[in-house]
Amino acid sequence: MHHQHVYRFAPTPEHRGERLFVFLHGAGADAHSLIPAAFKFQARFPSAVLVLPEGVKRCESDRTRQQWFSNRGLNDDNRLERVAQILPDVEYLVRREQAAYHIPAARTVLIGFSQGGTVALEAIKAVPGLAAAVVAFSARFARLPRAGHIGARIHLVHGEYDAIVSRVHSERAARVLSALHVPCTLDIVGDLGHALSHHAISIGSLRLLQGIYEGRRATVH
Repeated sequence: MHHQHVYRFAPTPEHRGERLFVFLHGAGADAHSLIPAAFKFQARFPSAVLVLPEGVKRCESDRTRQQWFSNRGLNDDNRLERVAQILPDVEYLVRREQAAYHIPAARTVLIGFSQGGTVALEAIKAVPGLAAAVVAFSARFARLPRAGHIGARIHLVHGEYDAIVSRVHSERAARVLSALHVPCTLDIVGDLGHALSHHAISIGSLRLLQGIYEGRRATVH
């Protein structure tokens, strides 16, 4: 694994870090690309520590860019295997940040766009205790969960006209997760392609907030 750049942003000065948000960028981008999205999440969660790691592999097409796993020759047979290879790195990274900031998994959220969303979804499937929630934008599972315990809330946000990762993947995932009794939300954003719009980010952070309050209410009663 190459030396990984990680951007870290502390909460706003009057707050101590109470939540950890780990942002996983898409293929062919870099950690920098999610900074605007991260700050929009922090506007809704002022006590959140923002961590934006860089993908663990270099892009074949552009050596200055990063990815989490190779897209070259990617298909339904090898996708899961490729993601599985890097999950130990992702788990290590998340646990390291949790330890550094003294923030437990119960207050950790994985937020990913596209390939980063796939990594977040597969991480929570493979390591159920890693985080309390996942917000996946324009993403898909490498392989849909069949059974087992996913101890996290999952919020799926997808562009209606995504030509790279069809919204069908999120629709299917939502049905499967509901059948497995995993708390899940699905939002299809009208007129949006394979992109992170201000509106999509706003929906994702709102669903996260609602999920946290619903979880709290459930424990109170």
